[in-house]
Parts: sequence; structure tokens; C-alpha cells
Amino acid sequence: MFAKLSPRDTLLIVLALCVLGVVGWYFLYYQSREQVIADTQTQLDDSVTKLTTYRAAASALPALRTEVAGLQSQRDLFFQALPQTQNIGSVVAAVQKSVEGVGGELTNLTVSPGAVAGLPAGVRPISLNMAVTAKFQPTFQLLRNVETMSRFSTVNALALNLPSPDSLDPKLNSTMTMTVYTFDPAQAGGAVGATGVPVAPAAPSTTPGAPAGGSR
Repeated sequence: MFAKLSPRDTLLIVLALCVLGVVGWYFLYYQSREQVIADTQTQLDDSVTKLTTYRAAASALPALRTEVAGLQSQRDLFFQALPQTQNIGSVVAAVQKSVEGVGGELTNLTVSPGAVAGLPAGVRPISLNMAVTAKFQPTFQLLRNVETMSRFSTVNALALNLPSPDSLDPKLNSTMTMTVYTFDPAQAGGAVGATGVPVAPAAPSTTPGAPAGGSR
């Protein structure tokens, strides 16, 4: 059949076959290889970015370790500054002394477990609920004294009640709720006291007439 074709037709057929071969090679091989090269380059760029990030993190690691050590030291100092739970009586005695110092009368004081979420292990909130009878200025001074105690504490609520006025400066009946933060080594993963003896928690309870002793 090819023998009957003219040289011109044979040339055209050969050229057409060459064009089809080039097109097939382009779509079936070259284009797919180009996609593989592009994907490989993208992966390489991502790897370089990750490598840069890891190197930066590695260079910052010593500083981070120093910062973590400093934070741990601050945490230890914070725990040391907290009164231990079984010595809550010293906090109660300080509150009673503040009331007496302003000339007020502490008519009721109860100690109960507090409820504060998100505290570190071993830190226990203790709630102090007190009733005080005093004039306005001593009551205000007592509130200031309690807020500025050398303790980690917060005043949660204050209610004032004015009885039948008998003068221009009558006595007020006030109720105050404050939370004192203490440290219980037994709840901090079996920590021990300064003497090396495990410290067990105690359930504090006291009344105005018989404050518990102890100091932090």
C-alpha cells in the first residue's frame, strides 16, 4: 500500500506520525514529570520552612529552660508564702486582731472549705465567714486591713445592716466572706514538711472565743 503512495504523501504521513508521537510524549510523559517535579519542589519548600522553624526553636530552647526554671522557683516561693492548711488558726487570729484593733466586735466566725476552680495542686481555698459589729469608720478600716493582709486572700462579699439608729453614727451589723489560700502538702503529690515528716491535712474549725494557734 505504501509503495503506491507518492513521496509527498509518504512524507506527510511520516510527519503526522511524528506529530502524534510528540503530542503523546508531551501529555503522557513530559507533563506528568513536570507535575512530579512541581510537587517535589513544594515538599522541599515545606521541609526548608520546617527546618528553619526547628532551628529557631532549638536556638530558643536554652532560654526557655532558664525561664521554666525561674517560673518553678517563683512557684516554690509562692507555695512557701502560703500558710499550711493546718495552721489556718494563725490567719483567724490575725483577723480577730484586726477587728479588735479598729474597736469592733467579732460576733461570729466560721471556717469552711472554699470552692475555687483552677488552683495548682496542693493549694486549698479556705472560706472565712464573719459577723462584725462596729461603726462605719471602723468597719471601713477593717475592710481595708483585711484586703491588705500579708496573705493571699480575697474578699468575696460584704453586707451591711443598719439596726434602729440611736445616734448620728450608729453601729452597723456587717457580714463579710473572704477566701484565704493555704497550702496542703498532702494534696501536692505526697510532699513533706521542712522536717522531712509527711504533713497531713487538718480540718480547721474555730470560734471567736478560742482561736487556733500556730504560725506560718
